[in-house]
Amino acid sequence: MFDTVTGLANRPHFRRGAERMLEMASEDTRAVLFFVDLDRFKAVNDTLGHAVGDVLLGMVANRLRAVGDQCAAFTHGETPLIGRLAGDEFTLFFADLPDAHARERVGAKVLEAISEPFDLAGQQVSIGASIGLALYPEHGHTLHDLMGAADAAMYQAKTQGRGRVETFSDGLAAQMIARVRLETELRAAIDRDEFALVFQPQVAAGDGAIVGAEALLRWEHPEGTKLPAAFLPRAEETGLIVEIGDWVVANVANTIARWARLGIEQRLAVNVSQRQIDHATFFRHLRAAMLAANAPARLLELEISETLAMHCSEDVLRAIAALRAAGATVAVDDFGTGYSNLARLQRLPIDRVKLDPSVVAHVASNPEARAIAQAVIGLVHGLGCEAVAEGIESEAQAAVLRVLGCDVLQGYAIATPMGEDDFLAWIRETAPRRATA
Repeated sequence: MFDTVTGLANRPHFRRGAERMLEMASEDTRAVLFFVDLDRFKAVNDTLGHAVGDVLLGMVANRLRAVGDQCAAFTHGETPLIGRLAGDEFTLFFADLPDAHARERVGAKVLEAISEPFDLAGQQVSIGASIGLALYPEHGHTLHDLMGAADAAMYQAKTQGRGRVETFSDGLAAQMIARVRLETELRAAIDRDEFALVFQPQVAAGDGAIVGAEALLRWEHPEGTKLPAAFLPRAEETGLIVEIGDWVVANVANTIARWARLGIEQRLAVNVSQRQIDHATFFRHLRAAMLAANAPARLLELEISETLAMHCSEDVLRAIAALRAAGATVAVDDFGTGYSNLARLQRLPIDRVKLDPSVVAHVASNPEARAIAQAVIGLVHGLGCEAVAEGIESEAQAAVLRVLGCDVLQGYAIATPMGEDDFLAWIRETAPRRATA
């Protein structure tokens, strides 16, 4: 009946209570569901531990109870049924709250309560919340429908900057339909093997020698090729990224093995997603796939975004280190866009740091941009790593980056992503030109 961490109604209890209230609703009833998702809770779990995270959840629950009691003063005595669904998700259900102003005050009270710092493990911790709101009967006649609508509104609050309340709308309804359709199509794409890899070369800044390539995912959708940005966020949300990641792992391993048999000793880089980096088993599966394909580990490079690198667990770091010990290399991607902890960066088992395209975009025309890029490259070299510039769109950018000491170049000015046959042909054509240059 009750959640053991917070003492609130657990998911089944909350559902039964809310459904019972809806069954008793009259034509004039205006029930309201608030879906509350904590912001930055994962960072607390990762840095202070799950035990402290549970204490925080209990404190959040107490503040929600206090808000519920306060609501009686401006909701004609109406107090909500409060529940914890799972993780850091909470719900407040009002059986009848027709006053729009009162609904706004409830949302504001919840945001205010959770935004106040929490005293945890002797330190002040600030989190915050994003809230989605759904109304009965406008947004659904069943709790299932209301939960879906409130969840979509909460997701909208997250994407709009967090720390806010969003009410479900017709626009969000269209987005929900699109998200469901995309999920259905992604599941079909996995079954139909509609994914493909393309390869973008990476060359040495000094002499233009090819030193590797980045494997990039494409979806060969019936309506046309889709880039990762069009579908990977939804794959992350639904967990389908795990199956897609398994497909990528198997194909990268087979590609490396195939190239090795052809005598092509080129490093192949593959991106690791948020969902994958949360599980050390992904890296063990990757090692197993490499061994099964008889693919040399020295030709594999893992690319992990700067933000993910800052928050991965010790278990994951050990798994990455094991892959690296077997010969693989590790690169931190998108460097310059997050908030790096330099002490942690020093401890990470990494070989290369990839400058985000925003760092190199204006190096050919802006002195300040050049100074920043030079400082970042110096920092990367100070960590004992190679500096890789990606997103290079002009020869002028490439020329400046060579002067600044960048080690490896990647981008459309170097070569566009291409299918395997075209990539192998590009290698064969580029080598003779370099030899005679």
